[in-house]
Amino acid sequence: MIRKLTLAVGLGAGYVLGAKAGKERYRQIEGKVRELMGRPAVQDLTSSVGSTAAAAADRAKATVNDKVEAVGDKVAPSPATTRSNDVVVDLGGHPVSSGPVPGASASGSAPDVV
Repeated sequence: MIRKLTLAVGLGAGYVLGAKAGKERYRQIEGKVRELMGRPAVQDLTSSVGSTAAAAADRAKATVNDKVEAVGDKVAPSPATTRSNDVVVDLGGHPVSSGPVPGASASGSAPDVV
């Protein structure tokens, strides 16, 4: 059903965009599309498709987040391998450790560019 509807919409759009039948034919097609979109069955179908797509996007987002967390746990440095001058930055851009930042001056301003 969805494939047929998609095909019909695609054909209609292609005809409207490619036809040189004039303004009157365009208005006829536009009226038929509005009539079709106004039918309760079509509105229910588009709502259902939207809900299904939103649910699929939520599942995909959750899956990606789970995978990223799993990989992050595997590659996170252990305390034994972390050097004292490593700087870890949180997502807000604030330094977490107090180690020196390479290229930064004692005043904390940006380094001079030569």
